Amino acid sequence: MVKAWIKASRLPAQTFIFPSLLLGQMLHRNVSGSFSWFVFSLLFFLGLTMHFYIVYANDYADYETDRFNQTFTPFTGGSRVLVEGDLGRASLLQGSVFMAFSTLLLAIFLSIIAGSIWPAILAVIGIILLHAYSFYPVKLSYRGFGETLQMAGVGLVLPLIAFTAQGGVFADVPWLIILSLLPSQLAMAIGTALPDAPSDILSKKRTSAVLFGNANAQRLMVLLFGVTFTLIVWQLGVVITVPSLIFYGGLALMSGGLIYLTFFKITVPGTPGMVALTGLSIFTNTFLVLATSLVWL
Repeated sequence: MVKAWIKASRLPAQTFIFPSLLLGQMLHRNVSGSFSWFVFSLLFFLGLTMHFYIVYANDYADYETDRFNQTFTPFTGGSRVLVEGDLGRASLLQGSVFMAFSTLLLAIFLSIIAGSIWPAILAVIGIILLHAYSFYPVKLSYRGFGETLQMAGVGLVLPLIAFTAQGGVFADVPWLIILSLLPSQLAMAIGTALPDAPSDILSKKRTSAVLFGNANAQRLMVLLFGVTFTLIVWQLGVVITVPSLIFYGGLALMSGGLIYLTFFKITVPGTPGMVALTGLSIFTNTFLVLATSLVWL
């Protein structure tokens, strides 16, 4: 049973959550010069509870789609605990509800510490977004808005929760940096949906790969990463330091990998190339958000 819950928890998916929470905190530190390690630790646990809520709820809601999925990867297609009979649907639903309430309690505590209602309000918005993504009556992921919703949750809601939890106010939010990273967040969302296109077609889930086709969705993903690359480099300027050389070198390698897998290799669901492309999309976005958080702020 413990192994089943660990499997359901999909801990590597923290690469979606933690970097965005760190970004919001580093933005506040850059603006105010203050930083609370206690708040950092609470946000870390809030990130875990929100993450568990997301993966448990998505597994529960996408059970029928996951049953069709034969092209899942280590990064996509759910945890498979329901499909493989490791856990029951009722247990997973109860786990998701428990994690949602845990997230709310932590957010309320953070609001009390920060003297601001915004961490709690934003946490509620995050929970509502996930419900709208997966569950009736909205199910936006089946209506063509799933990746956009993921971008909004990970790229906007999470950094703002962290920024306000550390004591920040909306008037001080460095919006240009956050908005510059949104195309990259959307690109990652598209990348993580690419492998599941065959089962998404069967279940009528309207992702970019279903709507535009696999090749066009990949090209859109590369374009969006390029937009964020350009905006971040434009803001940073050309400076020759060890961190900047690491950053630009990383961008060059990842750009080359994305272009090669998209334009020069057969990259369709169920192939090693698709696994590599999906993993690279996650790594590229994670690298961008962490680098923006840690190197120049």
